Parts: sequence; structure tokens; C-alpha cells
Amino acid sequence: MDNKKINHLYINKPGDYYDAQMNSKTLRSLWFRRRQFITGRLVKKYSKAGLILDIGCGNCLWNRESMHIVGIDICENMLRYNMQIMPSFFPLKADIRGGLPIKSESVDTIVVTEVLEHFSGYRLLTEEIKRVLKKNGVVIVSIPYTEFPGLWGLLFPVWCKYKGLMDNDEFYLNRCGHTADIDIKKLRRAFNGFILLEQIAMNLLTVFFVEKKK
Repeated sequence: MDNKKINHLYINKPGDYYDAQMNSKTLRSLWFRRRQFITGRLVKKYSKAGLILDIGCGNCLWNRESMHIVGIDICENMLRYNMQIMPSFFPLKADIRGGLPIKSESVDTIVVTEVLEHFSGYRLLTEEIKRVLKKNGVVIVSIPYTEFPGLWGLLFPVWCKYKGLMDNDEFYLNRCGHTADIDIKKLRRAFNGFILLEQIAMNLLTVFFVEKKK
């Protein structure tokens, strides 16, 4: 399925799509909760006063303390939902495949979690992150742990097939739009000119990086 079709499936998801999954009584909700907890902790640890940008924010589940952030996503339903539950949330609807509609060197902290794997050409997005970050700005990244000894590459395709067939859900049958299994070393090299502040492997399912722009 092409990217336009996958985008269409995503755009029409309900506003609380990810929030409902995190609060469901399933094993996957444990992964959601743990990932969002780590993201929120890293933002609190490394962000400074200034603009926080969440790229591909979805329901912005990590922001349980209602920090002032700008969230970019293509799903208007989710952006509206975020505004209802987070008065401090500023929505920005945009297709980030064409770049970030943000001024260069204007952002202090960027959150981009479980997003890069949706781009076969993810380096375009990493270059845009470099462009909009201020000097000494921080980017918090997470990607699926698809490499050995990670478990994502084994479990995710099975889950997508099961969920897609059980719910007759084309989005899951197309791996939820995942088009790239990202090589960790190549991703680190994509952030050349940055300093690695922290790296976390969460339950062999998700890998986090915190990078600081020199």
C-alpha cells in the first residue's frame, strides 16, 4: 500500500486512538505506559525553558503534566482531542514528509518518538530536526528495537497480522505505516554534530536516544 493510502487510514482514526490503547486492558498497554513514562521523564530531565516541539505527536501521551508544547501531526481528530485534555497544547496540522513548518534555530527541545520508522527516507526529517533546533538544543528520539537482540522485529509483525485480521483493520495489516527498520548506528550517524547524552533500551522493544546539538 502506498503512503497516501496509509496516511488516509491514519488521518481518519478517532481522536483518542492512542489514549484508548494505553488505557486498555491489554499487554500492549504496558508498553505504551512504560514508553510514555520514559519520554516524559527525559523531557523533564533535559528540556529547558523555551519551545518544546513534539513531531508526529499523536495523543502526546507523555505530557501528563500539561507542559506547554507545540504538537505536529496530520490527524486533525487527535490534535482536537489533545486540545481538550491539555489546555497548554498548541496544535499544528502538517504533513512532515515535506519538512517542518518551523523557523530555523527556533526550538529548544524536540520529541520525536516512534515516528522515524514511518519514513523510508528518514534522513530528510533528521536534517529538518537539525535545522530547527537551537544551538545546545536537545532532541529525544525513540525507535523500535528491530536489531538483535531486540524483540520488536519478531513480535510486531505478528501483532499487526493478528490485530488486522481480528478487527478487519487495514492500518494494522499494513504494519501501521512502518516502512523502515532503522539501523541504530546509521541513525546515530544521521545526528552527526550532536552529542549523545543518554541511550536507553526499553525491554528490548524500544530504543531511546537523547542528543544535544553542538
